[in-house]
Amino acid sequence: MNDHDIMNRFEELEAGRILGDLDAGEYQEWEALSRDPRCKRDSSLELTASAIQTEFLQGRQSELPPHLLEKLRADMAGFVAKAPVNIVRPPAWRRILSAPQLGWGIAATFAILFLVKSFVQEPKSQVVVAPKPPSEARDQLMRKASDLVESDFGGLADYRNMTGRVIWSDALQEGYMTLTNLPVNDPAAKQYQLWIVDPDRDEKPVDGGVFDIAAAGTAVIPIRNPLTVTDPQAFVITMEQPGGVVVSKQQVVVAIAKAN
Repeated sequence: MNDHDIMNRFEELEAGRILGDLDAGEYQEWEALSRDPRCKRDSSLELTASAIQTEFLQGRQSELPPHLLEKLRADMAGFVAKAPVNIVRPPAWRRILSAPQLGWGIAATFAILFLVKSFVQEPKSQVVVAPKPPSEARDQLMRKASDLVESDFGGLADYRNMTGRVIWSDALQEGYMTLTNLPVNDPAAKQYQLWIVDPDRDEKPVDGGVFDIAAAGTAVIPIRNPLTVTDPQAFVITMEQPGGVVVSKQQVVVAIAKAN
């Protein structure tokens, strides 16, 4: 990814972190990008959200208190007025905002509405849908995808005894790796990271997610690509620092699967 794409991705993850909707893989990606000097954090939106959350955790009011409502309105007016005109918004917000001059003021409004709804309304009933196990999700993809790409992994150097297979659907932007005999790693020291080579998109590989191998045997790993992949030519597993990296130096290449 170029600098512009990296900053856009970080801003998208930062907004998701503030709103609390990042999954484990996305949070690890946020942690890695937050250490990149090109990615600067803007604490204004987070401070606004935290203030509202703190207010509602004290007492769990059923209605928004008049004094807080007036304060939010006053603060929001100042927030919008001071918002820089040339700020770069994350792609997730860009789909929502129709007027660029509103800037982060509207994004803050959505964050406030989200938090108010979360802390004021108590749902009468809630249905929790458990996520499918990776192996079940992989099998489902194999049944429903009509454009499935399948490739075998070949282990390199110290990892030559590992075997594996990757499946991928361009249409569904979904894929899984089935890996056998890949050595268990210590997440505090090193983590595996997948890279997707897509020349039609960028000269640099697309990050496919950081993952761990917790036990010997066979593991099914979902591919977590933050960017759209349209023509994957190869899938490459490397060993990286905890949390992964934005651009791999490919010092330790674990395995490669070339598209058939």
